[in-house]
Amino acid sequence: MTDKELMQRAMELARRGSCGAHPNPIVGAVLARRGRIIAEGWHARCGGPHAEAVALKKAGARARGADLYVTLEPCSTHGKTPPCTEAIIAAGVARVFIGASDPNPRHSRRGGAILRAAGIKVETGLLRRECGELNPAFDKYMRTRLPYVTLKTAQSLDGRLADAAGRSRWISSPQSRRFAHRLRAEADAVVAGVGTVLADDPLLNVRGFKVSRQPWVVILDSRLRISPKARVFQNDRVIIAVAGKAPAAAVKRLPRHAEVLQLPRDRDGRPSLPALLKALGSVGISHILVEGGGKVAGSFISQGLVDRYCCIIAPMVIGGTASRSSAVWPDRINAARKVLGVQAEIKDSFRLGPDLMLDVRFK
Repeated sequence: MTDKELMQRAMELARRGSCGAHPNPIVGAVLARRGRIIAEGWHARCGGPHAEAVALKKAGARARGADLYVTLEPCSTHGKTPPCTEAIIAAGVARVFIGASDPNPRHSRRGGAILRAAGIKVETGLLRRECGELNPAFDKYMRTRLPYVTLKTAQSLDGRLADAAGRSRWISSPQSRRFAHRLRAEADAVVAGVGTVLADDPLLNVRGFKVSRQPWVVILDSRLRISPKARVFQNDRVIIAVAGKAPAAAVKRLPRHAEVLQLPRDRDGRPSLPALLKALGSVGISHILVEGGGKVAGSFISQGLVDRYCCIIAPMVIGGTASRSSAVWPDRINAARKVLGVQAEIKDSFRLGPDLMLDVRFK
């Protein structure tokens, strides 16, 4: 196998950790000698061994004199696990091929420098762009300390989430609903509006995928209208984000494990979304999945806070004059724009059973 093919294999391995590694990055590693694979590894769960350590342990003495292909620069500091640079040096690896540099400014290129100082040949930038694209949430969080925002909607061909009576089951197919659970499994927190909770009483947890821990559930609830008996409280980590000071009596009615996050009010009296992202980032939440209704989706889009938009379109037309749109914001926002709408780019598209999934980035 060529160097490129071996790094592509490391990328395949890295993706296996997408449901368990976060908020750490997903990383894959391949040990090879003269183009033949000796051992492989990936970072499977946060707090567990890193990809390089897994591959080195599998290889044992065969790692001496071998080449290591790793999608992200090896760590060089003590954290939940020892630094991988030490393990690589101790194993006697001859060459290390690094895909992407560590996006943390304090660590970037440090790992490579340590390996070179130990006499190991290091080549950086092999499939740099492709390896860098493996960890958009980790990259953004390291640069800004703000969570990466993925928005998911499931809508009809005419852009509706529900009819006038609020009926939305089932717009999307079983395949799309499974995809939605994978998105939850890849996130640190799931965000929804209280309107969704009052209408559907969802659990908002991960089902069908193995995760080391369920994501946080964050409910946007301006006036703390959520019922203490709502099913979201079956999750062990729940945050209710309110606008301004929360009524003490309403707070006391909530389950004891629920956290109330008091945020500044925005112009429309809702919790400030930029303040929400800053607060979530401060406690280590690096990736959120937004699953709210049209007003929640519209608020994130209109404020330019969405990093990735997963738009699932089902082959149906709901119609009606009072059916519910997939994106709602005040008309004054449109009136202030010089061009029509919020421009976007479709990065990818694929089928989910009968549905179409559009992977969108806003310009």
